[in-house]
Amino acid sequence: MALTPDNWPSPADIQASLAAQFALPPLPPPMQDWFAWCRSMGTQPLVLDEADWREGWRGELTGAGAVDVPGLLAAMEGYRFILDQEASTPEHLVWSDAVETGEWQPHWVVLQNADGDPLIGDISQPEVPVLWDWHGSGRWSPQPLFPNLRMLMERIEIDAPVPRDDVPSKVLFYTVHLTDLGAQPLQVLTALKAHPDYRHLAGASLLKLKHRLPLPLLVDNVSNAAKDYLVRHFEALDARVAVVERGQGTSAERNPP
Repeated sequence: MALTPDNWPSPADIQASLAAQFALPPLPPPMQDWFAWCRSMGTQPLVLDEADWREGWRGELTGAGAVDVPGLLAAMEGYRFILDQEASTPEHLVWSDAVETGEWQPHWVVLQNADGDPLIGDISQPEVPVLWDWHGSGRWSPQPLFPNLRMLMERIEIDAPVPRDDVPSKVLFYTVHLTDLGAQPLQVLTALKAHPDYRHLAGASLLKLKHRLPLPLLVDNVSNAAKDYLVRHFEALDARVAVVERGQGTSAERNPP
């Protein structure tokens, strides 16, 4: 049976499939420190603000951060491992490995990403140098970022804006709704599986969401980073979202272009 919206693999199925079919070279000790650090960060919004990275842009990290080897393999989905949808069945997922075509190196692992631009760890070196690259260019040619993994962990910060002393503090609450699935609704519905409110849905139940628009993605949340991530993430899939900002008894609706 071919893959369809009704039997699309869950993130857990994808992780299990990759772990069963692929193995990584031995991991240097700093990778165990990385796993522990990712566990300690949990789901907090993270940012890497480096003047020489992404042409000086503030990099809000959108990856989950692996906490073990299966998670590290799953983090390379779309980078090293590409799902062959036509050859796969729900019982057996077929993957192409970019290492075999020379497009990816076997000692590269994806540590994090910022809007799809990967931070890559080189596990062939004891200190695990960190590289980065733009995604979508058709080839991977990562550039050095940090000489070791420890420096990456030291430079990543929790994205918690600090109010200025000369400006009265004002707390804003953000509500984000998915209003249109765009030209590729299946892709958007699949992305919804990563959302905690919709991850329990599958098959026909997931497809029914098409008729329940607008769908809440964030409700009265103070996290500007979470709001921005949802807007960027779903607009990149050609979907549309609406944002409502509420503060001090007022609200204003903003529809991202």
